[in-house]
Amino acid sequence: LQKGLAQLSEEGATQFFKPMMSNDLILGAVGVLQFDVAAYRLKDEYGVEAVFEPVQVSTARWIRCDDARKLEEFRDKNAMNLAIDAAGELVYLAPTRVNLNLAQERAPAVEFLATREHALAAAPS
Repeated sequence: LQKGLAQLSEEGATQFFKPMMSNDLILGAVGVLQFDVAAYRLKDEYGVEAVFEPVQVSTARWIRCDDARKLEEFRDKNAMNLAIDAAGELVYLAPTRVNLNLAQERAPAVEFLATREHALAAAPS
């Protein structure tokens, strides 16, 4: 299942996240049709029956912080909303826009980036 989800994620049609505080896998997509396509492809290409259930995630933001101590504090305080994406990057999964805004206000040293590409481009070389 993870291999199939990782492959679909690499193709850009979907993103998948592994929450830090559970063994669930969360599939992110724009539009309900993408879930149907993912389910079909998982079954057809990987022999995996997938059942999707809705989750309380409004938006995802990739996390970046140059201060290791501040990042660790943020991780400790927000573990319930954090996940790792298919590329191993840290992601904040916000249940609402209000939640995202509050998290940003409470952690001014942390950058909340709209795409993984922005997170990778902003990373120090």
